[in-house]
Amino acid sequence: MYYGTLADPKGDSDILQEINYAKDAGFDFLEISAEGPKFTTSKLLSRAGEIKKARDEAGIFFTCHTPWGWNVGNPYKPIRDATLSEVIGVIGFAEEVEARLVTVHMHTRFGLYHRDEMIRHMAEGLSVLCDRAEKSGMPVTVENVDQSVDDFKKLFELEPRAKFHLDVGHANISCKGGANIADFIDTFKDRLYHVHVHDNKGGHGVDGDLHLALGMGNIDWHKVVNALKAAKYDKTVTFEVFSKNRQYLETSLDVFRGLAGGR
Repeated sequence: MYYGTLADPKGDSDILQEINYAKDAGFDFLEISAEGPKFTTSKLLSRAGEIKKARDEAGIFFTCHTPWGWNVGNPYKPIRDATLSEVIGVIGFAEEVEARLVTVHMHTRFGLYHRDEMIRHMAEGLSVLCDRAEKSGMPVTVENVDQSVDDFKKLFELEPRAKFHLDVGHANISCKGGANIADFIDTFKDRLYHVHVHDNKGGHGVDGDLHLALGMGNIDWHKVVNALKAAKYDKTVTFEVFSKNRQYLETSLDVFRGLAGGR
């Protein structure tokens, strides 16, 4: 597996500093979240040359992440089209800096719309993105927010070109005790393309999605790592630990790497 950290869109560090931090802390890659006002797509594109140069000097690679609020399955088509245009811009940046994937988020709650209808709109939006991404072979991955395994089965039946992005922390919230984390891994092991890891104590809402260091919540990381190994997962894992003290992030990397038995 390859281990990465998220370029903090809220902190004071410049993108080049984030690249150097990833290298110095022993990560294999940096996940760039195209999130304003700091890391808007236009700002990132304007610096693509120096970003690639810094990447080459650091000897790492990139993945790309879109803001979780960008709903590519918005039921109002003009708004969905505008969101898709923004994501297509991120795909263009990802291609420019030779990133390995672009992630969008799955949204299935919107006013009075039925969950199945939201999944259908999500698939429609994904089809547009997959059409665009096919030009360069850029994988488009879909991150779980509060959905079930069955929700994703329906989505991938409608748009089979999309890849699965497992957010372990979100899965722990969406099912009591995180019972569906292993189910997600086993069901979509042939489609699993990216993983986010962070800890929490379960529960719902913003207060539940704490993005803690590994071991500070109730997720059984032995089981998670064993499930990934059983699925022969060998791709990217991003540590989404939100703390100003990056020792928590680095300790999480050590914990996961120790369980995985890798370098």
